[in-house]
Amino acid sequence: MHQNESLLTRPGTLTPDVALTWSSGFLATLAITTIMYVFPAVGLPQVDLPIYAARLFVGDALSAAVIGLGVHLVVGLAFAWVYVEWVEPRLAFGPGTSGLLFGVALWLLAQAVAVPLLGWIAYLVRDGSLVTPGFLSLRLGLGAALGSLAAHLAYGGTLGYVYGCRGGGRCRPE
Repeated sequence: MHQNESLLTRPGTLTPDVALTWSSGFLATLAITTIMYVFPAVGLPQVDLPIYAARLFVGDALSAAVIGLGVHLVVGLAFAWVYVEWVEPRLAFGPGTSGLLFGVALWLLAQAVAVPLLGWIAYLVRDGSLVTPGFLSLRLGLGAALGSLAAHLAYGGTLGYVYGCRGGGRCRPE
């Protein structure tokens, strides 16, 4: 990084690309979703959080799956927008590293806030009949937390690389 560059300013030539933001977010959401379904298929632990959350409010399994995955896609696109608008312009790392750091931040947010909150809601809605994952999903075992970390790294890495290498190979070096 040069003396005049800052971690807190966007270079003037980099303006957000809306179509690329949404397509990057879609591909990143596809990556995290793939991990969520491949890991259990090969015997690795993973929690299907979108459907877990939807089942709290929707009894029908098919409706819960559709609603859960729909919300999951919207959240994935929203976090892509957050990344493009506020995170990526302020990082002086390459696209892959920036995306992976964002993935770790999302994992911490999910595991420290969203998962315990959903567990608490599940406890209230289902009168304590559901197992709540707890902080960092540790009630489900360390493997669940690590599986979630791998999924969020897939999301962040995909988002960072696809968005960061925009414009036909103008990828900043790592």
